[in-house]
Amino acid sequence: MTDSIVLQRPSSLPAGPRATSPKAERTRCTQRWTTALDGLKLRQLRRQHGLSQEKLAGLADISLTTLARLERHHRSPCRTYTLARLAAALGEPATSIRFAAPGF
Repeated sequence: MTDSIVLQRPSSLPAGPRATSPKAERTRCTQRWTTALDGLKLRQLRRQHGLSQEKLAGLADISLTTLARLERHHRSPCRTYTLARLAAALGEPATSIRFAAPGF
């Protein structure tokens, strides 16, 4: 038996059809699962480990195109699971390649 979750509309929202557009809902959901990756740090760590882009992409099970795009930019948007896969393939904590704004 599976548990079901019942969502109720807060009384402050209109009772009509969707209060937000499908695009707004997708964007909100996507934003929770993305982060920023430090492409320069990723490239530095890849080279320190003696890996080519092809080898690291294979180890992380991501496309070579994705890896090249991430390395090309200092601050690159990235899905959290892609960040986790890259960190695991490099044997590094995810925080080591996650972009951190100065002062944080």
